[in-house]
Amino acid sequence: MQKKSPLMPILVVIVLIVISGMLWLNSDISKKQAESTGGLSSKGFVEMSDENPTFDYWGKNFPDYLDMYLTVEKQAPISTEFGGNLAYSKLIRYPQLTILWAGYPFSIDANEERGHFWIQVDQMDTARNNKDFLNAHGFAGFGGQPTACMNCHSGWSPWLLKNVGIGNTPEEKWISFNSTKYWTMIKNVPAVNGIEPNSEAHSGPHGGKRMGVTCADCHNPNDMQLRLTRQAAINALVSRGYEKDPVTGIKASRDEMRTLVCSQCHVEYYFKPTGTKVKVMGESIANDSTQKWWNGTQKTYDEFDSWRNGNEPTEIEVAGLELVFPWSAWKKNEPFRIEMFDEHYEKVRDIFAQDWQHKITKAPMLKIQHPETELFSGGVHAANGVSCADCHMPYKRKGAKKMTEHNITSPLQDINAACKTCHTQSEEYLKAQIFDIQKSIAFDLRSAEYATVSLIEDIKVMREKLGALPAFQTDGKVDDKKISAALKEPLELHRKGQMRGDFVGAENSTGFHNPREASRMLLQAVEMARMGQTKLVEIANANGIKDFKTSNLGFEEIQKYNPGEIIYKVDLNGHKAGERYYKHEEINGPAPKELMELDKNNKPYNYKVIDSKTSAY
Repeated sequence: MQKKSPLMPILVVIVLIVISGMLWLNSDISKKQAESTGGLSSKGFVEMSDENPTFDYWGKNFPDYLDMYLTVEKQAPISTEFGGNLAYSKLIRYPQLTILWAGYPFSIDANEERGHFWIQVDQMDTARNNKDFLNAHGFAGFGGQPTACMNCHSGWSPWLLKNVGIGNTPEEKWISFNSTKYWTMIKNVPAVNGIEPNSEAHSGPHGGKRMGVTCADCHNPNDMQLRLTRQAAINALVSRGYEKDPVTGIKASRDEMRTLVCSQCHVEYYFKPTGTKVKVMGESIANDSTQKWWNGTQKTYDEFDSWRNGNEPTEIEVAGLELVFPWSAWKKNEPFRIEMFDEHYEKVRDIFAQDWQHKITKAPMLKIQHPETELFSGGVHAANGVSCADCHMPYKRKGAKKMTEHNITSPLQDINAACKTCHTQSEEYLKAQIFDIQKSIAFDLRSAEYATVSLIEDIKVMREKLGALPAFQTDGKVDDKKISAALKEPLELHRKGQMRGDFVGAENSTGFHNPREASRMLLQAVEMARMGQTKLVEIANANGIKDFKTSNLGFEEIQKYNPGEIIYKVDLNGHKAGERYYKHEEINGPAPKELMELDKNNKPYNYKVIDSKTSAY
């Protein structure tokens, strides 16, 4: 009988260990490969397409990125000195805005932004999109927001443009899409991901009608390369010298794309009348004589996001409009200058004269939106090849995976990742430098705003004094046209000067993206306001008005314009007069006390208080 080798058990053990090690190694390699591609689910892929652009669906393939993006949904809101995502009322913090925007819906509702996840929720909830509320609060001329507003707020916009816009050509569909009422278009968002049509989930932010920005807005579903999906951005970039591309929107390098995808929305824009009639989707409620707005006029649409109570889609004809970026004077590879807006808006003035007429001065005004792209283009970071994503979506590691941060927020929330890949100084030093730049621009901005409000108050007085003179009356009544003609120069200075202050105020970096250009345009704004007051003195002298004096309002005087939180002034749609408009207390409330203290000491500049600390975080 052959004797068993004593080595056999040892060899068996060794083989088992080797096999186990190989299995572990294979598992670890597979795990790291999955991590390196975005944490792909081991359960397999879903096929991504533009027919279902929702982040919940695409996120099945990229769960780690989805988790980052959804951080803002549940995290406690964060405020910074000049930003953050705590949705306090900007009108309470900066009461001067109620005067600067007098006669425009922004003068009753403007909150700090909450982030990409919330933008469609906030757009549909805002009082600026509530015709009944606006009718009851002095804005009876408001006709309802067009779908053009939805281009930036909804990840469903490309799908709706393709499937709901009426026309035989892409251009016709584009104009039809923009010209449709917002509340009509939103009713057509399909139910996907197993959601029941017209359910609470279908009206929600997770793939439903209130879904904001999504993966599909910036990524091609076939290979996830960056692309542009918004037609207005493509049109504007082509006008600047870029070439169209059928897959990515325009031809550009990946580094360029890391800024251009943000330029789809972080820009100034306006709604340019086409001068033509266009067929759009309407609502049958317009034919129901029992359906009235608060002021008794006929409803033409239902301020609700679903078809209900027999209301059905119809086809109607309306005046066409197009979402346009005012970039005709801004060429490729040039830094932006504020005079380029002057040039563009003057060129189109016969077609687009104004966003609104100022309620107090009667000046034809321009409302600037969020021109981060324009300001950033001329700054030191852009000059050194830094993209938007480098700072707002910095690289980070999770295991073996190198990822871009998709909780898109202020670089101040992670200076180590956002800034220190280039800057060697400490986080506290960098934070202090940012704060120093922003508080300096904030001083300039407050100076421009207070000077412009002073001009507005003085124009108001001058209009009253001129109206009392027979030369500015017709048949014994005040003639506003004659007065405006006499005040042409001050009104034009009001328009252009306020546009400059509004630019920096609407741009979400408090000048940090390009402090030199921000400061330059704010100096112009102050000059224009003061020159407007000088012109008023000349007009007073020319008309024998002896008791006219110019004003110079400061922080304390400005506080009297504080409107407080938005409330219902009348019983409306089941709400009682005096009731708070927003159901969530964290929206439209006052700014934190430390921010109000900062503003109080910023203008006039109290260096003993402001310079004693570098940051309020």
